[in-house]
Amino acid sequence: MADNSTTPFTSFDDDDLFGRYEFLQKNPHIAIPCIIMVSIASLAGTFGNILILTAVATHKKVRNIESVFIVNLAMSDLYVTAIADPLSIVAKLEGEKFFNSVPGLCKTIGSLCTISCIGSLMSIGSLSFNRYIRICHQNLYSKLFTKRSCICLCVGFYIFGVFLVLLNLAKIGDHQFDRKAILCIWDRMATHNFTIVFSVVLVWIPMILIGVFYSLIYFYVARHKSNTMLSTNNNSLQKSVKVQVAKTFFIIYAIFSVCWIPYALAIAADHNNSFSHEAHTYIAMWAHLHPSINWIVYYTTHRNFRKAFNDILCRCRNPKWKRGEPGTASNSESNNATAGTSSQPETSHINE
Repeated sequence: MADNSTTPFTSFDDDDLFGRYEFLQKNPHIAIPCIIMVSIASLAGTFGNILILTAVATHKKVRNIESVFIVNLAMSDLYVTAIADPLSIVAKLEGEKFFNSVPGLCKTIGSLCTISCIGSLMSIGSLSFNRYIRICHQNLYSKLFTKRSCICLCVGFYIFGVFLVLLNLAKIGDHQFDRKAILCIWDRMATHNFTIVFSVVLVWIPMILIGVFYSLIYFYVARHKSNTMLSTNNNSLQKSVKVQVAKTFFIIYAIFSVCWIPYALAIAADHNNSFSHEAHTYIAMWAHLHPSINWIVYYTTHRNFRKAFNDILCRCRNPKWKRGEPGTASNSESNNATAGTSSQPETSHINE
């Protein structure tokens, strides 16, 4: 009998093989909540990621160097919300037999999901390094971050993801239908030792490095906080805006970590596939929720994105609406922001 570390899913009992509606009928307490949650996440996330891409394309105040990584993150997330999530619902309704009827379908879905998730994490990592250099080493920023270098980095993320997928051809890892999580995803049992390496190198190490960058930003800002508060010149104002943008990206990183840490732990710990359907299904669902939340973070914490989103939504409701028209949400927000004492200067013009 083969060792557990190399046992493929195809050797599992047929009791785990669900046909049409069987998972829903046999495990409604798992299937129904998951289908509802994934449906909401898919709709909200697809709407939000399209909104992000539209905002960057149409509003100059959110179009800058780091927006290259924001766009890359939104594009990676859009695959999950617009394609992977709906097919996850199909998997829970139709079962594995549906995907087996189309050769290569499940492998393609899982492979693209891996590439997408790598692109997301690497984009989040690049944003953290971008903020670290921008705040702590401003003299290096223009040398390290240009439009060309950022685009090349983003292309490199996908090339790296494709390389990992191509390792499957050498029997290192695989992508199949996970009969516990009920979706097409990384085959955690195909080469379990590589799965552990995969989780450490592509989840734990990047998340730790990103955490280090944000910690360095925090300590740097803490050391210079008194000088920033006493100073009222434009440089201190710009630095304040940079720190606020860093907080936005930190929240996105924190959400990604909270979503993916349980999955990274589960695939490493469940070396003999003993975890229950409930555990794997909910953990996999939880991991894929982060692409649906980022746009909410931008809206609630990033002023320029919030104004851009309001402009876009007003334009959708009223095609004749013009930006800055009296009575609109965007104009009201701008008026409220500029109202008050001169000790609170306008900062939206600082494109950070």
